[in-house]
Amino acid sequence: MSSAEHWNVPGYRVTRELGAGGGGRVVLAVHEQSGATVAIKYLSEDLRRDEGFVTRFREEARLLVELDDPHVVRLYEYLETGQGAAIVMELVEGPTLRALLREQGPTGPEAALAVLKGSLLGLAAAHGTGVVHRDYKPENVLVATDGTSKLADFGIAVRAGGAPAPAGTPPYMAPEQWTGAAASPASDVYAATAVFFECLTGHRPYRATEHVVLRHMHMTAPVPVEEIPAPLRQLVARGMAKDPLLRPASAAAFVSELEEAATAAYGPAWEERGRRRLAALAAALAATFPLNRVRPTETGTSLFTTALRSVRSRGVLLTAGAVLMVVAAGGIGAYALGSAGTRTVAASQDTAPQNTGPGDTGVPAAASASPAGPEESPSEAPSAAPEETPQESPDDTSSESPSESPSAAPSAKPSPTPSPKASPKASPKASPKPSPTPSPKPSPKPSPSPAPLKVSDLDVGGLSYKAGAGKDEATGTGTVTVRTSGPGKVTLTVRFTANGTVTATRTLTLSGAISYTRTLSGDLGRVCSGTWGMSVTTGPAAPGGAQVATAKAPACPTSVTSVKVGTPAVSSAGVATATVTVTTDGTGQVDLTGRFSAPSAGGGTTTVHLSGARTYTRTMSYTFSSRPCGENVTFSASTDPAAPDGTASGSVTVTCPASVSQVRVQSLSISGTTATATIAVTTGNTSAVRLDVAWMTGGSKAATRTYNLSGKTGYTVTATYTYSRWPCDSYAVTASTSPAAAGGASTVTRNTDPCIK
Repeated sequence: MSSAEHWNVPGYRVTRELGAGGGGRVVLAVHEQSGATVAIKYLSEDLRRDEGFVTRFREEARLLVELDDPHVVRLYEYLETGQGAAIVMELVEGPTLRALLREQGPTGPEAALAVLKGSLLGLAAAHGTGVVHRDYKPENVLVATDGTSKLADFGIAVRAGGAPAPAGTPPYMAPEQWTGAAASPASDVYAATAVFFECLTGHRPYRATEHVVLRHMHMTAPVPVEEIPAPLRQLVARGMAKDPLLRPASAAAFVSELEEAATAAYGPAWEERGRRRLAALAAALAATFPLNRVRPTETGTSLFTTALRSVRSRGVLLTAGAVLMVVAAGGIGAYALGSAGTRTVAASQDTAPQNTGPGDTGVPAAASASPAGPEESPSEAPSAAPEETPQESPDDTSSESPSESPSAAPSAKPSPTPSPKASPKASPKASPKPSPTPSPKPSPKPSPSPAPLKVSDLDVGGLSYKAGAGKDEATGTGTVTVRTSGPGKVTLTVRFTANGTVTATRTLTLSGAISYTRTLSGDLGRVCSGTWGMSVTTGPAAPGGAQVATAKAPACPTSVTSVKVGTPAVSSAGVATATVTVTTDGTGQVDLTGRFSAPSAGGGTTTVHLSGARTYTRTMSYTFSSRPCGENVTFSASTDPAAPDGTASGSVTVTCPASVSQVRVQSLSISGTTATATIAVTTGNTSAVRLDVAWMTGGSKAATRTYNLSGKTGYTVTATYTYSRWPCDSYAVTASTSPAAAGGASTVTRNTDPCIK
């Protein structure tokens, strides 16, 4: 992942890698301050450079990360700097619904209803913020070990009424999605019902290999309700109606219909049995869980619960685009968010364990691998007990329909109704006259608004600088102290700067105390000389406004960015030369070493010291003892510090003109009329030479033979010639070369018997 490949989010210790793909890599990590186990997704460089991706999700980011619902995977922190982008998220111990269906087959009616209800509650939370999921499918539903489920992957989520182009996963797309009509919650209801159908039957409602056929079936084919249990057919028919206006208007509305149908068909305890069934199916896949084990349902100590509450007490402010990868057995899903240059920490006022239901121990199964989130200490988590009821009601096993919907508004209002009716009857009997008098007086007392929260003091200090393994991985750390007039919410924004430029931003929400001390770290990028620092602001603002602390940045060592080598040359005298160009990112010293070598002529090394500039061009040389004719001469250049690509090299084959130092006829003899001569040729190099052999008799040339020699520096040639008749008186041979030998041609003559006339 280029620069992000070896970059880690400050404050977390990586345990091991959980998965990797085109979107990036996911690791298991521990938050160093709290000891919480989390999953961190490091986004790929391609994803970070995708401007369309960043733009598409920036608008929805804040809404999505603020979804504090037990049926939606939680985000703890997002960080993006020049070095990379990463997301810290809830680690879910449990399989995806896709993995569960693939390994276990149909879930059974009650388990299918439990999955559908949990998913609808998660969708309802998203719909409540104006966001439509658009890609609900089994891969995006996570089943925890207690049988609860969580919704993930908002990768193509949009605002309701948006998205004029088709988007989604074809087997689960509503008819209107195929035509590119505006997205609506009813589209999510259709997809959730299609998955419900698959949980009941083990296969999708419509199956086709061609998209055009699948499109036609979703838009026109009747819903195959005959394949599912009779008590649930009307539920499926409603959820998968072709016309979105004939479906339930929202996921929350569909929950009411679901509970009514489920209770009528399977009794009030259907959800408890369904969750138990899901828990058993999930447990069978325990070996595939991220932590490779199943947590016992009784797990949970007071320390664990406190740490969990500290996670739920954090708030999120996210202003940039990202994809949240949800890690679960059976796969990694993408949970799309926004990002662009800020680090944020998740927050909520809900401090109680969620996902309560039958057999629940108070420890959310989906969050059981991540008991505490970053930053907030357990002691400062507010106890917002009254706020727990609305979030627990969706998981209640009661068969009441509207009152148990995700919003829980109806259930909250009826509760006070009986108390006013009872109090008037009792009070007149005890004191008929005084009762009206005190009632108006106490009522105004709680009504005045409390004094607005103020930040009385803000301080920043304790700066420390740490250089990373790479040249662009410096990290700055500082301590921030905030004091307030009360335990209400305070937004703390910390900007890390390098020579006046903001390199990272972290935003935290503090609450539940009147004094806070936080030690925060942020990426500084490459800081060479100058200063770095932290600028801290609060909302509401501190009396003195922003507080700034700065420190001197240490000088960075010079690095070599590139080394380039030209083609070497070798002169006739055996002097080899090569030109080297070195580029650096600073003016510090760099050592350049060059080495010339040839197979038979050996070689040598030369080192020069460079400094004072950022680009250098040097010609390096070496003299061989003799010119390495016909050989490959290689030149290699390296630097200290080393260049990113290591050693650069170049080579040339040396060609030399032919030369002959000597040619000599070593022997000459004749047998019958055939003469034989042995000739030795010595050359200056291996280049090609020509040997000419002339046969003589009686002083006249009888014949000439030519031999081509190459590849050696010494040759022995045996030449023969047969005369047409006996050479009377004498015969001879002359050997010459081209180019001519230094001593000229060589001739040998032999006398013979005279011929009888």
